[in-house]
Amino acid sequence: MSPHASPESPCYVDVVLPIPVERCFSYEVPPSLVDRVAVGMRAVVPVLKRVDTGFIVAIGNRPAVEKVKSILDLPDEKPVFTEEMLSLCRWIADYYCCSWGEALQCAVPSGLKIGTKMRYRLEPDMIHTGRFTERQRQVIAALYNRGALTEGQIANVAGRKALSNTLSSLARRGVVQATPVMQDAGVSIRTETYVALCADTLLASDDVVALQRRAPKQAAVYLELLHQGEARPLSALKEKYGATSAVIKGLVEKGLVVTEARELYRAPDMGSGGQAAEKFPLNAEQQAAHETIVAAVRARAFQTFLLRGITGSGKTEVYLQVIEEVLALGLDAIILVPEISLTPQTVGRFVARFAQDIAVLHSGLSLGERYDEWRRAQRGEVRIVVGARSAIFAPLPNLGIVIVDEEHDGSYKQSETPRYHARDVAIMRARSNKAVCVLGSATPSVESYHNSEIGKSIRLDLTQRATRGALPTVKILDMRSEGKESAGKMILSPALEDAVNAKVDAGEQVILLLNRRGFAPFVMCPQCGWVAECQNCNVSLTYHSSGSHLRCHYCDERRPKPEICDKCFFNPLIYMGMGTQKVEDYLMRAFPKARVARMDADTTSGKGGHAKILGRFANREIDILIGTQMLAKGHDFPGVTLVGVVNADTGLTLPDFRAAEQGFQLLTQVAGRAGRGDLVGEVIIQTFRPKHYAIVAAAAHDYPGFFQQEIAHRESALYPPFRRMVNFSIESVDDEAAERGMLRLHRIVREQLRDEAFQGMELMGPAPAAIKRINKYYRWHLGVLSKSPKKLNNLTRKTREAFLADQPGKGIQLKVDLDPYGIF
Repeated sequence: MSPHASPESPCYVDVVLPIPVERCFSYEVPPSLVDRVAVGMRAVVPVLKRVDTGFIVAIGNRPAVEKVKSILDLPDEKPVFTEEMLSLCRWIADYYCCSWGEALQCAVPSGLKIGTKMRYRLEPDMIHTGRFTERQRQVIAALYNRGALTEGQIANVAGRKALSNTLSSLARRGVVQATPVMQDAGVSIRTETYVALCADTLLASDDVVALQRRAPKQAAVYLELLHQGEARPLSALKEKYGATSAVIKGLVEKGLVVTEARELYRAPDMGSGGQAAEKFPLNAEQQAAHETIVAAVRARAFQTFLLRGITGSGKTEVYLQVIEEVLALGLDAIILVPEISLTPQTVGRFVARFAQDIAVLHSGLSLGERYDEWRRAQRGEVRIVVGARSAIFAPLPNLGIVIVDEEHDGSYKQSETPRYHARDVAIMRARSNKAVCVLGSATPSVESYHNSEIGKSIRLDLTQRATRGALPTVKILDMRSEGKESAGKMILSPALEDAVNAKVDAGEQVILLLNRRGFAPFVMCPQCGWVAECQNCNVSLTYHSSGSHLRCHYCDERRPKPEICDKCFFNPLIYMGMGTQKVEDYLMRAFPKARVARMDADTTSGKGGHAKILGRFANREIDILIGTQMLAKGHDFPGVTLVGVVNADTGLTLPDFRAAEQGFQLLTQVAGRAGRGDLVGEVIIQTFRPKHYAIVAAAAHDYPGFFQQEIAHRESALYPPFRRMVNFSIESVDDEAAERGMLRLHRIVREQLRDEAFQGMELMGPAPAAIKRINKYYRWHLGVLSKSPKKLNNLTRKTREAFLADQPGKGIQLKVDLDPYGIF
């Protein structure tokens, strides 16, 4: 099938839909659309009794089936996807076991996604057939008086109570007819009106004087355009001269000016630091890494590099200078950063260095801003795209390099279908473009470092800080002895408290890490043992002193702070454990002269929340900053000379084979925030497990030592990277239905293992999830491990197809996650 239609013969297209069905659907292209249709476009198509938006993947003159319907519309003037992006999403579908349509859907900017809704029309001849309830009469009256309406429009007139059931019952009786209609896309192209002179109708000086007497505002606008010599925005003319639309209309009617609508980009705020544009000389290690990467780019041969540099080693400067060479070769660049809103310094350096050549894509932007940045990339108006996970799909036409900064970060793993890992997609996108992929981190993922050990990638090491300063000294405090007298209630040990005091007195800055938000993790009755729990999840509610309420950190359920026990009515209750709010409260009382701030999900929820706090910290308006893991995200503050870890054990005991790795990465990364300026840095780690190998290695800044111990544990248990893993998850709001669904799934997997002779695979489970119920859904897991990725993919795909074909029942959801993160 060809990528373009032939107007002389019948035209048919293959369309994939964003649903869990792994096949193409054939449609005929009506004559009115034949000249426009092309591979890579979206197509609005009828599907059973609804309308959906799919993606055209092939064009031909014969349909794949006998009876075909026609496509309804083509929303795009030109293809959304190139052949390269279609192929990349095909690989995602194959590798992560989802449909091609689901993979393409995740690569479309959110603002372009078109939904459908039902419009209801009354059949007047049927309203006299039978009796109706009061609620049905209300809906019939709304449709009779106002004509065809959507469900939302009916709700505005007749209320939402039992509306879906009422409409369904009326539709079954033929009283109303339901027709699917398209919803508007989330955003549209923004335009601005410009005003320009008509060159062939210039006024003589006497006519200008006359115009000034009769219509001074028209004259002022005319003279402004005459002197400027170019079109001016209508908004600017209104602001400067008070020129209303009527003023401009008068000039148009006189034939003196013309107006035109010009496209206007919604530009996100991409502020950069004052010194961000400065180019720094590279040291010997940086220069060697730079030359090696640039040589591969010039050769136009695919290669993956692992740039492992200690914290503060200048990885970002290497990226910047490599990209300069990439641009000089006429090539484009994508830079992925984790949770971009948490790293404004990194983005600021790229923006300052490359100015208008850069676009930014991340979830912190509005839909319109993301859409406009995506279109700038598609049109070739930018050469560099910096963004979070989804920026890997940026439509740059001539890709030369893909950089994945902090490649170990878990936010690169998508949590919804398709559950891809942006690091792996980055490698495949670089491969398909004969480009270079650079994975950068001070604490690489075990999988990436292992790949460099076995020759799948080339490792480049940066072992010195770019500022010639030393790594901070690290002290481990054993809280078993430090906090013995306080029975675990101590927040800061005397040693850490004295260190904070000394730094504040010296005018230096302090970062304190506690990876748990809120004030107290749970509220308990000391008499009967009752604990305040979430109604939707199997977890305790966290007490938040700000707002004086309890909150679930999984579904966000909230309830007022209880004064008495719900079970035995005892008072007072006790608040156990500590979170960042409790530490903040303690710091304000312990250090009354210090300026204290908190940075966690509660204080950074608004747009630009992260940047505001980090900006204040950079301007030395904050002395002590307490926060969660977002403090470890690549920040560079020369004034920070002390980092304190309030509790290093958080997360180390989770039932996850990556728990030690993630604990080591967090401790190493946050420790690296200290001593990045001229002053020596210091790190104090409070722990009840001072001999844990992750803590010991982090204190020694010893990634190779940690890796050797961790990879030995993985190999003995045959965990990734020695075997690939898939996790099947069954979810339902009904506990028994979830268990039945998992038993059915388990049976299907065992049948597949038997019938397809899948040898050497190990099952883990089935078992309830560690937190069995989240947001009203009960969850069961079944894991499968295999040394053969191909066999595991085949098993996964066959299991998914068999389970869905077996009609598991309404309300039972199957989720498939290959290379899972944090499932336990």
